[in-house]
Amino acid sequence: MAAYSNSKHIATSYASIFESLWIQAELYEQLKEANKQLKVHGKLQKFSKSIAIVGDDTYLVNLLSQTLKMNGYDVCSFTDPLLGYEYIKENLSKYSLLITDYGMSLMNGLLLATKLLEINPQMNVILMSAFDLDCNYKFNILKKPISIYKLIKVVNESISTSILNDDKL
Repeated sequence: MAAYSNSKHIATSYASIFESLWIQAELYEQLKEANKQLKVHGKLQKFSKSIAIVGDDTYLVNLLSQTLKMNGYDVCSFTDPLLGYEYIKENLSKYSLLITDYGMSLMNGLLLATKLLEINPQMNVILMSAFDLDCNYKFNILKKPISIYKLIKVVNESISTSILNDDKL
């Protein structure tokens, strides 16, 4: 199939649409492969712990949420960091893992994670960023772009650590 246009705006729009579809297809293939690999190696585990995802990029939050739900996790996601903070704070014992983006408006991910850790130091945090970050907390820092396989691996490790810590208490 091909499309032709003399208009730069239309051509740019088509290019953007096809690029988005291409990226989505690649992410879907990565997800299928990651799911297959985890099942083959016996590492796909379903835990009763819940995960909170907070980011202001709706597409990324939905992708992460759906990926983790497909892997058996109970996920609650927010695209408003202030609303996410209030909800998680009120239901803190439910969440053993927070996945958040560093670069958000209203409240960045580092501040969000720090405030929640002040209330619940047992919570594990995965902080995503397109930049190299250096912080003194026990965060797992994932540099974007993140492969689906790596995300699932880090989430499984974080949840496992959280469950082990709960058993010690």
